[in-house]
Amino acid sequence: MKILFIKQLFNPEPTAKSLDFALELKKRGHQVQVLTGFPSYPLGQIYDGYRQSLWKRENMQGIEIIRVPIYPSQSDNGIKRMLHYLSYAFSASILGPFLVKKADVAFVYQGAIPIGIPATIFKWFRGVPFVYDINDLWPETVAVSGMMKNKKLLSLIDAWCGFNYKTASKITVATPGFRDRLINKGVSPSKIVYVPNWSRDKYSKESLSENLKNTHFPKEKFHVLYAGNLGVVQALDVVLETAKELKKENIFSIQFTLLGGGADEARLKKIKENYKLNNVQFIDRVDGSEVAKYLNSADALLVHLKSADLFEITIPSKILSYLRTGKPMLMGLKGNAAEIVKSSGAGLLFEPQNVADFKEKVLGLYDLNQEQRNTMGRLGVDYYKKHLSIKSSTDKLEKALVEISK
Repeated sequence: MKILFIKQLFNPEPTAKSLDFALELKKRGHQVQVLTGFPSYPLGQIYDGYRQSLWKRENMQGIEIIRVPIYPSQSDNGIKRMLHYLSYAFSASILGPFLVKKADVAFVYQGAIPIGIPATIFKWFRGVPFVYDINDLWPETVAVSGMMKNKKLLSLIDAWCGFNYKTASKITVATPGFRDRLINKGVSPSKIVYVPNWSRDKYSKESLSENLKNTHFPKEKFHVLYAGNLGVVQALDVVLETAKELKKENIFSIQFTLLGGGADEARLKKIKENYKLNNVQFIDRVDGSEVAKYLNSADALLVHLKSADLFEITIPSKILSYLRTGKPMLMGLKGNAAEIVKSSGAGLLFEPQNVADFKEKVLGLYDLNQEQRNTMGRLGVDYYKKHLSIKSSTDKLEKALVEISK
């Protein structure tokens, strides 16, 4: 098959189902071309080495990439963020049909709902059916993030989503909860396929250099690492408040590390400064190929989202990377994501945004011996291999693409 990816984010940006997925399809004999934007996420500015132009073609390991202009922004301002999404939709819709070769089918990754515009253009005017891959539910996502509070606008977005669902030939969802929610919205169950994501980070057993390890992860400390977006919905105040409580109790053997960047980064750093927290460190975002080295250097890995119904049917992609690493998890989530920890035995659960519960679970994990923590890590690796590999998920996605291409 000739498969077109319509996807706002693509390598070198940290995003799921990108070059790894394209290469897996290529390995299976398919031709893949990608229509994407100039890279800016999560920095909010165009990456070094790129310069926006009307379009740009490049080749990544045999995958043809076509880039079109965007409005770069990672502001927590709803209007600016929507302009960011709409800019790609506009460029891809106007320029894409003239730049893309004939395709049999399209894979459309919904990071945001405007992606439905170029998908519909290609379906109506180029006869390209598409699989609509949903990793965030709209308008629920923007409502929970606080970027948009206008009820009329949220209703309009909900109606827009309904149009995208009807236009798609097949819908794939990242969690069982998403499937249930779409069925409740009137989408036919026969149209929806549950396809779990896989880890997008490069798997490696490598460690940091001795210099970096001694600087960031000294042996005398127990290191709890959060790696990913420092955004509003991650609600990482729970880390700083817990660190403050441990400091009050003169517990200095536990160190918290926040690796990454995002819209809430400056505020979090200000809180650390105000609290004078020596047991919290921030490390700037690193290349995806380096993330595993930091994960391997920690003693426990943290995943957390603010308390909201939406996040009970969400499985953050970092969980997949954490499982592969073989380190125990501390998870502040309920629902679908929590079931992974319960089923695998790969870590401890705590109530989202509950400082007392988080502190109790951190201390509980700290008090375990190394063999007990290693066992948790091994159980996570086994669970990932059995249920969440790129091969098993690509099997399902490939089947959906083949079905609608006939």
